Amino acid sequence: MLRIVAVSVRGHRYLDGNPSPHPITEVPAGVGTRFPDLAAVHHHVHQAYPSGLSAFWRIEVVDDQGRVVARGTRDGINGTGRRWMWQTG
Repeated sequence: MLRIVAVSVRGHRYLDGNPSPHPITEVPAGVGTRFPDLAAVHHHVHQAYPSGLSAFWRIEVVDDQGRVVARGTRDGINGTGRRWMWQTG
């Protein structure tokens, strides 16, 4: 299962689905919205993080151990574009 960590323009990291609105330093175990695969993550990111919401410029996809397995970065100047560019590994 995969989870999403949104990175703000100030470098703060927020776990998608976390009941706490505060930034995280580590990904807590068993907390957050879970996704079965990267396709579900991509779909959720396109729906939940539209281009008008420019506070988040990067998405980190983490596994159950909190390791980053993929990253999505907005295109455009300073990460303000509409499209997400995805990188795995």
